[in-house]
Amino acid sequence: MLKYMKYFTEPIAPGKGLSIIGKTTLLLLLITLAAGAYAQNSAPQNSLLFITSSPMGAMVILDGNLLIEQTPLLLKTLSAGKRRLKISKEGFKEQTLKLNIAAGEIASLNIEFERGYFSPSFTEEKNIVIHKTNEDTSERLFNIQEGTYNIRRKKDILEIKPQFPQQGLINALNLTIPITLSFSALLAIKDILYPKDQVLKFSPATISSFSVNIAMIGIDVVLWLRRGKFKKNFSFTHEDLSRSESVAKAHYENVENILASGKLDEALHFYSIIINDYRETIYVPLSLYKIAKIHYIMGKYSLAALEFQLIIDKYPLAELYDKAQKDLAGVFVKQGLYEAGIEQLDEMVLFDPLFSREGIDYYRCEILERWLQKEKQVLDRLIESLDEIGAIIRRFKRNSSLPL
Repeated sequence: MLKYMKYFTEPIAPGKGLSIIGKTTLLLLLITLAAGAYAQNSAPQNSLLFITSSPMGAMVILDGNLLIEQTPLLLKTLSAGKRRLKISKEGFKEQTLKLNIAAGEIASLNIEFERGYFSPSFTEEKNIVIHKTNEDTSERLFNIQEGTYNIRRKKDILEIKPQFPQQGLINALNLTIPITLSFSALLAIKDILYPKDQVLKFSPATISSFSVNIAMIGIDVVLWLRRGKFKKNFSFTHEDLSRSESVAKAHYENVENILASGKLDEALHFYSIIINDYRETIYVPLSLYKIAKIHYIMGKYSLAALEFQLIIDKYPLAELYDKAQKDLAGVFVKQGLYEAGIEQLDEMVLFDPLFSREGIDYYRCEILERWLQKEKQVLDRLIESLDEIGAIIRRFKRNSSLPL
C-alpha cells in the first residue's frame, strides 16, 4: 500500500505527474484497499454454499429445517461445522448429504436427481394401452414406475400391464394350496375311517397339515389385497418429448450460434422461448442472463437491471452470480447511480475465477472517480475520510499479518 503514497507527496509540475483527478483516483484506491482489507480481517468468517439441482425447483431441508427458497439457491450465513442436507422433488428419489463446512469456505453443490421411474418413448407406435388406459404416443415421453411389466401386442396396439412384484408367490400359492388341501382331506378321511385310541379325533399330522393350509390361505389373502391396492395406486404420467432437457440443451446451443452471428433480435426471441418452454432446466437462468446482456448492449438499462436482479434473487447459480452482480453494478453506473453500483460490487462473493478482489477494488475506484467527476461535492466527503484512513493505517501497523 505504501508504494502508492509517493503520488501524494510529489509536487505537481506543469505537464508532469498526475492530475488532481489522477491523485484522487489513487486516494480512492487506498481507501478501498485499506477498508476492504480491514473488513476482511475483522468480519466473521461465514461460509457460502451454492445449491443447484437438475431439474430445478427442489425443496431443501437444512439440519431439519425446511428452507423457503427452492433450488437454485445461495446460503450466505453458514457457520463452520457439519451440516445435513435433504433435497427432494416430486417424482424423484430424495437425496441426503452430509457436509463438513470450513470457515470462510465458498462451495458449490449440484444435485443430479435420480428418477423414481423410467421414461420410454414409443416412436413406432401410434397408440399404446398402459394399465387399461389408451394413450396417444405422438411426441410423448412416458414416466412409468420402475418394476416388471407384461407387454404384448393386440393387433396394432401395444398393451403394457404392470406386474405385482409378488405375483410369483401368489402363483405358487395358487398351485400349492389345492394340493395341500387335498392331502389334508385325505388325512382327515383316514382318521375318520380308521379311528385310533386317542384323545383327539384327528391325528397330530392331520391337525398340522390343516394349520399349514390355513396359514398359506391367510398369506394368499393378504397378497391378493396388496395386489388390488397395487393396481389401484398404479399411475403414470407423460410429458412433451420436445420439452425434455436434452432438447432444451440443443435449442440453447442453437441460439448461442445465432447470438454469435450478431442477430440480437432473433436471439432474444429464441432465448425467450427457452424460458417459457423449459422452466425447470438450467437453461432458463442461462438464457435469462444472455437476454439481460443483450438488453444492456441495446442500452435498455432499466430492463437489463431487472433481469440481472432476477438472476441474483431467484437463480443464484455459481457460474452466474458474480457475473450478474458485476453487470448490475455496470448498469447502475450507466444510469448514474454510482453509490448503488459500489454497493452491488460489495455483494459479489468472488467464487467465479474470472474475478479477483484486487480487480473489483480497482473497478470500485473507477466508479468513485466517475462519481467524483459527476458530483464535485463528493471530494469533501473524501477529505473527511482522511482521518479514518490514518486510523486504519495505524491499525494495520499493529497487525503483523498485513504486508505494507
